[in-house]
Amino acid sequence: MATGQLFSRTTQALFYNYKQLPIQRMLDFDFLCGRETPSVAGIINPGAEGFQKLFFGQEEIAIPVHSTIEAACTAHPTADVFINFASFRSAAASSMAALKQPTIRVVAIIAEGVPMSDTKQLIAYARSNKKVVIGPATVGGIQAGAFKIGDTAGTIDNIVQCKLYRPGSVGFVSKSGGMSNEMYNTIARVTGGIYEGIAIGGDVFPGSTLSDHILRFNNIPQVKMMVVLGELG
Repeated sequence: MATGQLFSRTTQALFYNYKQLPIQRMLDFDFLCGRETPSVAGIINPGAEGFQKLFFGQEEIAIPVHSTIEAACTAHPTADVFINFASFRSAAASSMAALKQPTIRVVAIIAEGVPMSDTKQLIAYARSNKKVVIGPATVGGIQAGAFKIGDTAGTIDNIVQCKLYRPGSVGFVSKSGGMSNEMYNTIARVTGGIYEGIAIGGDVFPGSTLSDHILRFNNIPQVKMMVVLGELG
């Protein structure tokens, strides 16, 4: 497990299984935060190659589409986050393929219901190779003013209301992605706001635990307060 900060303003990701809305939300967040480069370096869509047109602010940009994980990692060696929107049927195999790429450091698995035996293998491989798995069954995570995964924190209106366009000083980790949005808002109203927020996912065996991230926050000097939101049952 990583011992410090996972993301920064220069972090770039590879997005597996093209979904327009979460990618566009990432790009809208990038523009709002004043990033110079989009956080989505490339899209992996098995069997397809070319470019996908999206917007970075008012400018239309073309993001490369690759047919394999290996090709995408070769083409974008600085992209170290893998955002996996595959279904529960194929999420484990594609996540393992990503973890085995030397350039990938963090894998976020959005699908819920990934077979537990497969998840355990992913966890074991990630821990032995000092990589991070967020999920399965996660909405992802965010570093305020820097980088966000997919649909994390919802719409731009919500991001502005929760002051996630600039860094705060609270390290937040939750089991629930849906409740995270409510807590981002609450934290923004009573503190300086979020520095980093992670939803570990609702499946039985999360790739990283609440305590993993709390221990990691302890090594980030900018984090002055930690908030944990668990679930009973």
